[in-house]
Amino acid sequence: MPQRDPPSQAPTLAILICTFNRPAVLRRCLASIAAGSAQPDEVLVSDDGDSQAGTVCAAFPGVRHVAGPRRGLCANRNAAIRQASSDFVSLLDDDAVVSPDFVARARAAIAALPPRTLLTGTVIETDHAVVAGNPTFLGFFGKPPTHRHENINLNCNVLPRAAFAEAGFDETIAYGYEDMDLCAHLLSRGYAIRVVPDLVNTHLPPPRGAAVDQRRFAMRERARFYTSVKRYLLWERNCPKLLAFLAAAPVHRTLHAVKTGKWFDLRYVVADMGFAMWATLRERARLARGTEQSLSTGRPRSSERL
Repeated sequence: MPQRDPPSQAPTLAILICTFNRPAVLRRCLASIAAGSAQPDEVLVSDDGDSQAGTVCAAFPGVRHVAGPRRGLCANRNAAIRQASSDFVSLLDDDAVVSPDFVARARAAIAALPPRTLLTGTVIETDHAVVAGNPTFLGFFGKPPTHRHENINLNCNVLPRAAFAEAGFDETIAYGYEDMDLCAHLLSRGYAIRVVPDLVNTHLPPPRGAAVDQRRFAMRERARFYTSVKRYLLWERNCPKLLAFLAAAPVHRTLHAVKTGKWFDLRYVVADMGFAMWATLRERARLARGTEQSLSTGRPRSSERL
């Protein structure tokens, strides 16, 4: 009788959490994973802060706590992915709350997932559901599309770990739009994004002060300029769109600052566009030299401002 092929092993899944000195929200996140109807193969916490996270992780059997690189969130995400060994990874911030059926639904989704496909789901933000929208011309997150999806939700996703041998989080980005940049890079390499609406997690960020909000807004705007220039020049290779963006984006940002009273942002408009061009050209030169780095080497991160 002909022998049957042995059943293929189910793909493994890791949940990776980046944290920085927020033990209470990390404990809530880990408790939500532990309460799930199914458990991942790995839970790893990459810690850019002090020893508080290690104490929290010790209370949850099977959770692995590792020291982060302390070079910012993108570097911490890259470090967490390097530490993982599962076939798929789900990236969370420490202020995410995992749904009881998230792991079970994720396992069902990846069991029949086509190669080179990223999964994303729905994130409940306080009182509304968010499905990742495609980038607009000016680089903002737009409405969810009806056809080709171009973004993921960072707090509700399942990604093949092998994808990060081709593209990682850009450690030049201090904060904001790093998920959009990663997706644009992977899409340019032939990956696709599939939305699974009933794959749901919740995002519950702790309260922030006005100074922190202002600082994050400024960093997001710098990242928006950079990731947009990078997308048009490197990933889409669309020079007419790039030139149009270079002309329109500073004007739009200036008018928005005047309209909303964000006067502090006016001083960064020109500098951020200069940074976007310089950093993108530096990236293009690195790629042209054939020195594209995988997560095994990582990249230096520019200094934060504000």
